[in-house]
Amino acid sequence: MDKFLQLLESCWTVLAQMSPYLLLGFIISGILSVLISPRLVEKHLGTGRFSSVFKASLLGVPLPLCSCGVIPVAASLRQHGASKGATTAFLISTPQTGVDSIMATWGLLGPVFAIFRPLAALLTGIVGGLLVSFTDQADNSKANATAAAQPESALESLPSQSIAAKFRAALAYAFVTLPGDISQALVIGVLISGVISTFISGPWLSDYIGNYYLTMLLMAVIGIPLYVCSTASIPIALAFIGMGVTPGAAFVFLISGPATNAAAISVIWKLLGRASAIIYLVTIFVGSMAGGLLLDLVDQKFAQAGLGNMVPACHTELSSLETGSAIFMLAIIAYAWYRSRKGPACCSACQSSVASSADLTLIVEGMSCNKCAEAVQRAILEIGGISSATVLLNEKRAYISGHAVNPEVVVDAIKGLGYSAKKVF
Repeated sequence: MDKFLQLLESCWTVLAQMSPYLLLGFIISGILSVLISPRLVEKHLGTGRFSSVFKASLLGVPLPLCSCGVIPVAASLRQHGASKGATTAFLISTPQTGVDSIMATWGLLGPVFAIFRPLAALLTGIVGGLLVSFTDQADNSKANATAAAQPESALESLPSQSIAAKFRAALAYAFVTLPGDISQALVIGVLISGVISTFISGPWLSDYIGNYYLTMLLMAVIGIPLYVCSTASIPIALAFIGMGVTPGAAFVFLISGPATNAAAISVIWKLLGRASAIIYLVTIFVGSMAGGLLLDLVDQKFAQAGLGNMVPACHTELSSLETGSAIFMLAIIAYAWYRSRKGPACCSACQSSVASSADLTLIVEGMSCNKCAEAVQRAILEIGGISSATVLLNEKRAYISGHAVNPEVVVDAIKGLGYSAKKVF
């Protein structure tokens, strides 16, 4: 019972220390979700070699997309004229971090970690994107031609939102959509951190391995195939530090863990080809190791200067702000769980109306978050002849209306994003 209470206390402390920064990150992410539209991203990624790669990396850093959610967005960018280099840069930089995870990193691991993390995401994205761009010269001119001529679609006729509507959309994304997408991974990350800090005492991991470079290599080997979002990786990295790894080794996990996973690798291999996928993986591996080594070097310089270690010790005395923020965070997580159990946000009558009026109904497999559903809906709406499309994540269904809807064309468009789809008869 004592260990169980200690586990609960450890989890609560980690969550409370993250929550104020995480909530602030949610708010900023909500604002960015309204200001940075897919059209805006596509506009800047279709032409130029270095410029498109740099913009793709820069735009990817603040966006709160995990390594699975970034795949359909990147596939959509590719279909709309982004070069392989720009697409690769976006795929590398985006899942490593986001506004929400940057703020949470600051709160739990300190400012140096929070500065190093987005810089590493930006630089690895640029390097990986440029390597792909220079190895595939023919793709650049092809991307320019594709970006120059985009077909008109149902998206072009959608009305622009009012300021009030944008404000509501930002709040909905900040406190409903985004927490719903990361809540499960966040809870698992906090639990793993609590279990490690409760049941494994002292520098167990570093003593067991006994080699600095092998420890870093282990962090990369664990991180690359594992699915963990950028925010959930923070308490796990903190727990690794508690097990005796250096800040640099923990940083390797912070980069390699969110940047990719086994499922995403297979989709990227298909989307960009073997050469680009290999460059993508090598860039993440080398970039995370280099970043870890550099961080430990900086850490030693700080220590020698008498400024102390950059990684703050977890304080146990929580402030009123931290306690209140943690309670609010738990309420958000509980609401996200309730929504997932309840089903789609619309009522059953609304669902029935959508289903009965649809000219085509598809079962879509592989969607894991709201960004996935949004990407599928957008891909469908861009097909000629489609007047409306409703994609329900929980139901894994797409209801499509229009004149002369071709099921094969719609299925191919969805498969182009990395998902599977089949017609409901």
